Amino acid sequence: MKKYIWLLCLCLMACLSGCFDDDSTVATEANRAHEIKVEGLPQDTSAVAFSSVLELTPVVEGFADDELLFNWYIYGGQFGQKGEYRKNKIWEGKKLAYPVELKIGKYSVICEATHKETGYFGLVEFSLDVTSAFSNGFYALKETADGNTELDFYNYQEKITRNDLLTENYGAPLNGKPRNMNPVYKKIHMDSETATSTYATGMFLAYGKNNFAVYNTVDMSLMFDRSSLFYATMEEDEIPYAMATTGEYNHYFSNKGICYESVGGGFFASEYATGKLVTPEGCGGSTFVQAFNGRELSYWSESEHCLMCTDGREIEYRDGYAGVRVPFEKAEAVATGWNWNSGDNAVWYLFDVKGDGRYLVILEKETISEVCRLDAEKLASAVVIAGKGLRGSFIYSVKDNQLYRYSMKEKVETALSVASLPAGTVTYMANLFYETAFDYLVIGVQNGGKYTVAMYEMQGGQPFGEPKHTFEGTGILKKLCYAIPMSDYSPMSPNLYAFLYDWASPTFPY
Repeated sequence: MKKYIWLLCLCLMACLSGCFDDDSTVATEANRAHEIKVEGLPQDTSAVAFSSVLELTPVVEGFADDELLFNWYIYGGQFGQKGEYRKNKIWEGKKLAYPVELKIGKYSVICEATHKETGYFGLVEFSLDVTSAFSNGFYALKETADGNTELDFYNYQEKITRNDLLTENYGAPLNGKPRNMNPVYKKIHMDSETATSTYATGMFLAYGKNNFAVYNTVDMSLMFDRSSLFYATMEEDEIPYAMATTGEYNHYFSNKGICYESVGGGFFASEYATGKLVTPEGCGGSTFVQAFNGRELSYWSESEHCLMCTDGREIEYRDGYAGVRVPFEKAEAVATGWNWNSGDNAVWYLFDVKGDGRYLVILEKETISEVCRLDAEKLASAVVIAGKGLRGSFIYSVKDNQLYRYSMKEKVETALSVASLPAGTVTYMANLFYETAFDYLVIGVQNGGKYTVAMYEMQGGQPFGEPKHTFEGTGILKKLCYAIPMSDYSPMSPNLYAFLYDWASPTFPY
């Protein structure tokens, strides 16, 4: 019996020894591969399509490079959803050097490190924002020395300027003086390569007596002009003024009236849409187009000499209004702006009345709430005027190259100092912002046949410190607009929430 007991003990010891040996192998480096942590890559990155190479190198601590296999994958856009990312391998090897030849848009890239011996892997994911050379930045509309229309472009992220885009892409500027410029978001058009409906950010240019063109900010291709915008033939005496995006629609303004289309990608857009418009109708427009209620736009009607809304109604004085009234039949629009201050929205228009001075008209809650006959010395006679869009009810003006700020609430005008203003004559000013990315007071200075743009960050309602950005070009600067790629812009109601909630500031100015 003792023999059997000893034999049983020996067997148990052997089993315990075997278990101990197995557990010891778990602690080796080779079998710790499930702890692979891929690090050292940015959460977000951007690249310019067809002109840049995405170069990145991950860090995986605790493993030699020859122990691991590295694969890079992409999903999003034309590459589908995350669940099938392994179908879209773009690179092998630890050091990524990927030529970015992708459509404009947002993607996600996955770097996967796999342990050769065990097959365990770790991964990290980051977003890739693909833009084009012209899709994200500031467009400068200018008049050439011989009186024609040209464009410059400033990429504020790379701090690179590209001059004379129309000559670069088409061999010559547009024939005639510039009249206006506006970005048009999610503009529907037909893709010439695929013959399918698509959309992109367009840049509307009005030039000459009655010409216009809309260029694709992806590649500067022509999207529309007089010959292609309407289903019918555009009448010879039609003068295009502007295009703008709000709510679910893009609006077109001319002396013949207004018309609109559903924004590409919105609830009402069709996959068979061409981007062509019906003949405009209603009251004629102007270049003075502004926000209104987040869904509609307000505008000055040159033909009717009144303020209108894009829903077809005249904007009237609020009930019980007993203040100063504008003799609109004799008025000419000078400037317009939109001031948002913690949920208080004030859309304003400035008018000249010959022989009577200037009137400031303020719209609140879809009516004319206040009219001031200006006695502010500088604003009452200034030519260069800009409104403060974010966090302040101010209007800026320039008189004799001195910058002034007019408080709409206090009715007080104050002189402001500007650091390192370029030499020359101030001929342009605007407040341009985009969400929380930037908020600049833009000042254009003319010096002979050249212009310089200086962009100042805002603090306490005035330009702060040295210019954040500067760029220059030849010609006479007329207007500056900011454009973003189509993928960055929600298809539903830009700026709507700024009219509904105190916490939601505007996305961009009109």
